Amino acid sequence: MSTETPTFNLKAVVRETGIKAETLRAWERRYGIPRPARSPGGHRIYSRRDVDTLHWLNRRRLEGLSISRAAERWQTLESEGRDPLHEQGIATDLPFYGSRLSEISQFKVGEAEDIDDQISTACTYWTAACVAFDESEAQRILSQAFALFPVETVCLHVLCEGLRKLGGDWHAGKLTAQQVSFAAAQAMQRVKVLLGASPPPNRPGLVLMACPPGELHTFGLALLQLILKRRGFGTVFLGENLSLGDMEETLHRVQPDLVVLVSQQLRTVGSLLDMSELIVGQRVPVAFGGRIFNLSETIRKGVPGDFLGHDLLQAGIRAEGLLVNPGHLNGLYPPSNGYQDLIGRYRASLHMISAQVLSGKNGIPPDWAILGRPSFSLTSSMMSALRFGDLGLISLEAEWVYTFLESRGLPFGMLEEYLNLGMSVVQSVLGSEGDPIVGMLETLRRDVRQCYEQT
Repeated sequence: MSTETPTFNLKAVVRETGIKAETLRAWERRYGIPRPARSPGGHRIYSRRDVDTLHWLNRRRLEGLSISRAAERWQTLESEGRDPLHEQGIATDLPFYGSRLSEISQFKVGEAEDIDDQISTACTYWTAACVAFDESEAQRILSQAFALFPVETVCLHVLCEGLRKLGGDWHAGKLTAQQVSFAAAQAMQRVKVLLGASPPPNRPGLVLMACPPGELHTFGLALLQLILKRRGFGTVFLGENLSLGDMEETLHRVQPDLVVLVSQQLRTVGSLLDMSELIVGQRVPVAFGGRIFNLSETIRKGVPGDFLGHDLLQAGIRAEGLLVNPGHLNGLYPPSNGYQDLIGRYRASLHMISAQVLSGKNGIPPDWAILGRPSFSLTSSMMSALRFGDLGLISLEAEWVYTFLESRGLPFGMLEEYLNLGMSVVQSVLGSEGDPIVGMLETLRRDVRQCYEQT
């Protein structure tokens, strides 16, 4: 029987290794180690290699490494094409910070303390410092965290998790946009320092990294760049809101081995689809990821290219695999969703539709600006749904629209009036051809109403 064959259940692994079940789950979640299979019922099933991996990690702990640094060592060996289980010793140049624990004033790390608690505490203190606009305290906490844990661990579970929490609090009306922007600037500043300190590329493969038109969230892309640079690959970072023309020109200049595109929102993923088709048409491999792909299998399957996975750790491993062992080039998907003509006419009519909605009923312009982001992104979100041929995708917008309105004390009636007016204008401009757009507006109205009714 192969050592890779899933054989042992969780109870058997706990009994053999002496590692608690909750610790095993935490290691898997934090570091991707081990990587058990799943039974049809969703239960973890471990192979002999998984169990041997756990024994290897335990031996590294006995030699003085924290579990986070032992996991980092394992990942480094794998990225170098070496099997950690065949390694006889452990490199002695990895620092052990046990003698420095007394210097930590706000969060202390002990042998018995769970790694989740340590990282969560660091994240809590860092976000609190950012909310208070305390730059020196925020940087001090990060410096302590980077001294104790691997770079990837701090980036993913302090910076990334912290920004996600702060963004959620802003969306719920608990924080100002300035507080979130301050934290994002602090996080990006630290990532730029780490990128600058990364060694030159020592492995073949050049990755071009960008966000499509309209996508302004680049922090996740920057973290992926850091992961790939630390694994020895060359990167070219183009950042946010890249136009199709700029992408086409850069492809000819750079000639990358892989292009990575990231989109977080429904309103921008349609533009990512346009960009991916352009790139694949130039015979260049594409990989993609971001929050919106985690939410919809339809979107994942609709983009020509390789999905990088549900988190940044998976994304780094997947991108590395594509560079080391490039597969076949995914072909273009033919436009078969039946909405191509509508997309063209809708785009051509947008100026007229917007003008009539803004003028309101009977020529009395309402204050739609108070609706903020929902009114700004609705058209692009519907365009993305049409692009992927799935009108039901608009339902992905309902919860955040509800949270945005509710946290700011805006009644459902205001949104309902806006959507009703939009439906009326679309019908008058596009006639029956615009029925799919009217249907999406009706779906969003229904779903947001249900959110209000369930609270």
